[in-house]
Amino acid sequence: MNTIERKPLWPLVLSIAGSALMLLSVFLPYASAADDTIFRRSPDVVSDGVRAGDLADVSMFDFARLYRRMASSSVQRAQATVTTVLVVAIACAAVLALVFALLRKGVPTIVFTVVAFAAFLAFNWDFSDRGVVGGDTYGLGFGYYLFFVAAAIALAGGIWTVVAKRRAR
Repeated sequence: MNTIERKPLWPLVLSIAGSALMLLSVFLPYASAADDTIFRRSPDVVSDGVRAGDLADVSMFDFARLYRRMASSSVQRAQATVTTVLVVAIACAAVLALVFALLRKGVPTIVFTVVAFAAFLAFNWDFSDRGVVGGDTYGLGFGYYLFFVAAAIALAGGIWTVVAKRRAR
C-alpha cells in the first residue's frame, strides 16, 4: 500500500507569513510624526528638496534613503552609512528567511529571523539613542510594531518546522 508522506502545512504558512511581514515592515511607517509638527501642519513645504508631507510617516527604507540624500558632513555620512547598512541587513536577512521558509528549511529560517531581529534591535537602539524616535517629533509607527509580531511568527514557524521534521523521522 502506498502511503503519501504529508508534511504539516501550518509551520510553512507561519514561516512564510512571518518572513514576508518582516520584509514588508521595512517599507511600512517605522515612525509617525506628531500632529503638531510641520510635517502634518504644512505638508507642501519643501526644504532641502524634500516635501514636509513626505516626512510624516517614514519607513526604515525611507530613513535610509533620506539620510543618504541629506548627508553633507562626515558625521552625517557616517550616520547615513550606519542607517543604510542596518536597513539592508534587516531586508536581506528577511529575504533569506523567506527563501528558506519557502524551501521548508527550519534551522536557516530561524537563523536569518534572529539575524534580522538583531539588526532591527540595533536600528532601534541607534534611532532611540540619537533621539530620532520617541521624542516630541516622531512616535513609533505601525512597521515598528509589526516587525516584532512578524519575527515571533517566523521564529515560531521555523521552530515548528524543525520539530515536525524530527517527529517525522
